[in-house]
Amino acid sequence: MIEGIEHIERALALQPDLFQAHANLAQSALWLGQEARAIEAACRAVELKETPQSRALFVQCVALARFSTDNNGRFRRLLRRAFAGDWTRPRDLNAACISLIKINSVVKDAIARAQAIWPMRLPADEMFGAGIIAGLAQDDLLCRLLECDPVRNVGIERLLTSVRCALLQEAITGAGCDERLVGFYCSLARQCFINDYLYTTTEPEAGLVAKLRCSLEQTIAAGGRLPVLAIAAVSAYLPLHTIRQSEALLAQSWAEPIAAVIEQQVREPLEERRIAATISVFTDIDDAVSRAVREQYEEHPYPRWTRSGPPALVAGPCPQPPDDALIAGCGTGLSTIEFAREAPHARILAIDLSLASLSYAKRMAQKSGLTNIEFAQADILRLGSLGRQFDFINASGVLHHLADPWAGWRVLLSLLRPGGTMEIGLYSERARRSVVALRALIAARGYKPNADDIRRFREEIIDPDDPGGHDLFTIAECRDLLFHVQECRTTLPEIKSFLVANRLQFGGFLLDVLTHHRFRTRFPQPGESLDLDCWHAFESEAPAAFAGMYQFLVRKPIPAP
Repeated sequence: MIEGIEHIERALALQPDLFQAHANLAQSALWLGQEARAIEAACRAVELKETPQSRALFVQCVALARFSTDNNGRFRRLLRRAFAGDWTRPRDLNAACISLIKINSVVKDAIARAQAIWPMRLPADEMFGAGIIAGLAQDDLLCRLLECDPVRNVGIERLLTSVRCALLQEAITGAGCDERLVGFYCSLARQCFINDYLYTTTEPEAGLVAKLRCSLEQTIAAGGRLPVLAIAAVSAYLPLHTIRQSEALLAQSWAEPIAAVIEQQVREPLEERRIAATISVFTDIDDAVSRAVREQYEEHPYPRWTRSGPPALVAGPCPQPPDDALIAGCGTGLSTIEFAREAPHARILAIDLSLASLSYAKRMAQKSGLTNIEFAQADILRLGSLGRQFDFINASGVLHHLADPWAGWRVLLSLLRPGGTMEIGLYSERARRSVVALRALIAARGYKPNADDIRRFREEIIDPDDPGGHDLFTIAECRDLLFHVQECRTTLPEIKSFLVANRLQFGGFLLDVLTHHRFRTRFPQPGESLDLDCWHAFESEAPAAFAGMYQFLVRKPIPAP
């Protein structure tokens, strides 16, 4: 492959605008782990011609990028195009966006100052005087990120916590501000809703929020016009649908930024409550663990996503879209909706324990114009009596939350047609050792799975210098990762034993390109990518390889005649 790259580069030296050559170079460099070369080639390819291939390559490469320069705004322009065109899930662009946002010297200095005095807030007059808030408001990339995905950076989070406090003080004093600043404050309010109001609140702030909420409720009751800064401030601390008579906000006309906040925090929650009454109940939920898991996701549906990526049908031994598919544990529907867009003629049944999650998923499916998904509340353990068979079953986020994952897997296998494919997700015992240690610390210190305790424990363990920070940037993420009521983990030898006992064919892991490259370097022989013993040896040497989970395909063979 290295020789191939050299041939491509010679061709580009003679003719620099060959779109396909840049695309091939990006793919080859990514395959070899040459990230900088891959990013440059992918950027050039999508600049020359925007196609599904070039967009996907750009996303694959930029997801790895941590920019230290902006090349005259080139990367910002491309990322804005990616957001505007829904090239991928926003999370795939999150880290690259943050690296670009932090290049701004004003922002970088403000983050350092916010970190230095934390948990105190930066004074509002200092932020206005230094142009910090104005600088943030002018950053279109930051505003887009705030509106569609949790900001996964502790430094920016602490800076935004101070900005939120300054907004609250402005709203209390009744100060006016320009249109751009109002738009930025509304973007911040939308971010706070997306992250489940993760940011910490001081006692003085809580008192001011209560005062402002009371004022809003009185003004609504009197039929008066509400000040936009007051709406933005309150909605940055608590969801608007929790204030009395919030439906009255829907009857008034608003400028676009405030209208978007009201849509997010009043109209959409109301719609989900309406949808909940329309969802069928297929089975009882009487298992104690299932009931506890249901309760968790009723309180904190996960994830609270805003945009899906392009259609993504599972690859591997399922070459054609299935006629009948089951999504077991669909949650809030992100993967389900992407699947449904790829397989528009498939009949899809999506089930979950949580009615709140299902309502969110169904609302998003309706928003996407999808009509081939049936949503229902059901417990996997009771699905054996469903009386239906499926060509494809996705169980990539549910088995590890059962009391007995293997029993749940066997129930699902009974619903899979011979020749059918199943996508499975299971937690790795080895990869989640750090999570197990944190869960033990939570138990030892008596933290409870409520928002206040989650915030307190997060503050105790969060590392401001860790760019990843695990999945700790929404309340629901923290609860799902560290406070879950039920978590089972397994090993590759255990998975292999289950496959053998149930006569299933292993179809390969669903992993990023770089992990596949590292595995092939270690195990280059044909067939080794489907050998679980090889993967077990690989994981022993690279324990973080399955940090998310084991995610893989299996096939149910057709019995011999």
